[in-house]
Amino acid sequence: MYRSQNCFGCGPENPMGLQLHIEQQDADGVITHFVSEKKHEGWPGIQHGGVTSALLDEVCGYVPNFMGLVAMTASLNVSFVAPIRVGESLKITAAPTRITRRLIDVQAKIVSKEGELKAEALAKMMVLSEEQRALAGLTELS
Repeated sequence: MYRSQNCFGCGPENPMGLQLHIEQQDADGVITHFVSEKKHEGWPGIQHGGVTSALLDEVCGYVPNFMGLVAMTASLNVSFVAPIRVGESLKITAAPTRITRRLIDVQAKIVSKEGELKAEALAKMMVLSEEQRALAGLTELS
């Protein structure tokens, strides 16, 4: 499995990033937890939608990563269900819904510690070929 130390979503060396610690939840799924801070605010007291989208995108990206594949987000469709308060404890999960040779469809959810659905996403993760990895400068991930 590959993880960039400076990744905005999961990089432990990125002081401006989310620094998520994502774990495999079961055979296919992933899980992480997050509590937003004042710096993640959009409207007063509410987590910015871009942060919410980044959380969902990051867990979606880890699904193929745990499968030993190098993939990038081809599309991410986010539904914002309920406001996320700054300081609220969140559980973020993702799991594949369909796997083909080139695409992995992933569903992700953010829920509060009480189990209230806050946001969800459907992503299409494009599995990169060897040539695509080379073009992107990601040959060390082969």
